[in-house]
Amino acid sequence: MHRQFRTLTSLLMLTFTVLIAVRCHPARQVYPTATKPVQPPPAAMAQRPDPVRVDTAPKAPVAPPEKAPTRGVRPRREGPYRVVVLLPFLTDQFVEEIPEKSQLALQFYAGVRLAAEHLSRSGGPDIQLDVVDTQLSDQEFRFAMQHPLLLDAEVIIGPIRPSHVTLLAPQAIARRQIVVSPESPNSGLVSHFPDFIQVNPGLRAHCEAILYHAAARYASDQLVLVCKAREADRLAYFQDARRRNGEKPLRELILPDQSNNLAGVDLRAGIPAGKRAVYMVPSWSSQDFVNALLGKIRADKIDAAVYGMPQWADFEQIDPEYLSGCRVHIPKASYVNYDRAEVRGFQQQFYEQYATIPNEYAFNGYDITLFVGQMISQWGLSFPEKLDQAPYQGLRSAFQFRSVPAEQPVDTGEPGVDYRENTFVHMLRFDRYGFVSDQR
Repeated sequence: MHRQFRTLTSLLMLTFTVLIAVRCHPARQVYPTATKPVQPPPAAMAQRPDPVRVDTAPKAPVAPPEKAPTRGVRPRREGPYRVVVLLPFLTDQFVEEIPEKSQLALQFYAGVRLAAEHLSRSGGPDIQLDVVDTQLSDQEFRFAMQHPLLLDAEVIIGPIRPSHVTLLAPQAIARRQIVVSPESPNSGLVSHFPDFIQVNPGLRAHCEAILYHAAARYASDQLVLVCKAREADRLAYFQDARRRNGEKPLRELILPDQSNNLAGVDLRAGIPAGKRAVYMVPSWSSQDFVNALLGKIRADKIDAAVYGMPQWADFEQIDPEYLSGCRVHIPKASYVNYDRAEVRGFQQQFYEQYATIPNEYAFNGYDITLFVGQMISQWGLSFPEKLDQAPYQGLRSAFQFRSVPAEQPVDTGEPGVDYRENTFVHMLRFDRYGFVSDQR
């Protein structure tokens, strides 16, 4: 199977833990030059990046058509399928050292390359894989959007920044390109874009994962939604899911924004005697509030389980005894189980090739590229319509996609779909040393 990596700018990241070499197209490069993939050099051979030749003339934006392109089946073909990866390598900032902010792109792309090699060995589809450096600013990304490789792409993996997703969407819709968004979970970034695939689950998916996990273990009269007044709109995600399942709304405890003092709050109110109280708390902006809530539960000696948000894993001021004593659970879009044989094998392969260990971005790049390759192999460029038929278990996460309906349909051939969203969320629980998987 043919794999083509076109490259211009050598990116070398050399620290005591990281050494990855990759070549990519800078955002404003107009005439790309094809070369072979670059293998990471030994540490002693590290050098400054090659100079970047750029075209500084601004480009006129590509105007989308007045009417969306006609949709329909795009049959599987022999290839090559043109896939472009959009990542912020920040090559313009390379001087003596690789910028810290470049590590996301370097790790992600290292995972992409390992997945491409795996597809090649296993007889996957014929893919022409290219890379474009998006930089960080919206202005730089507008240059990247006019790159010939991006304009000709059939599948785009990226970009990373939410504002870049919004900028790219009209052009991708007009050219009927498939966009696989690896990081941005924000709702409302795109609309009427059935070929937009959001890998990172949004807030609704996290709230529903909490609800279904709790409801499978506790009775409805034990469940309470808790938040501050400014966060009350998030409770609709829980209540809407209840209504869709024909169930009664859950009790809500909405607390004032102004104070974290819960001394006068009766958290046991409405909970049947002798039953565990289960609090679902879609709050992440105030660590003080979360700390006060858990402290109140412990001070009142309430037998409780608490479901929080992914950001709680990064809170530094909460006593671990609170997290353990309150049986805290959180949803997470990603979780790498390092006891899995597949994960250990990937770590070994990654280290042998790049002389460093992979982080979550490397796992994500590997998962997404392998998934896209397998979908192309099975369905060709019609794979967005088949996502609900293809659950996928990766190293970092699983993919279970649903179509998000459009509020105002348009004439696209599939008028009811805004985009496709991965809904799989890991549920983690806190034990003595940190959060671990609680999937059963």
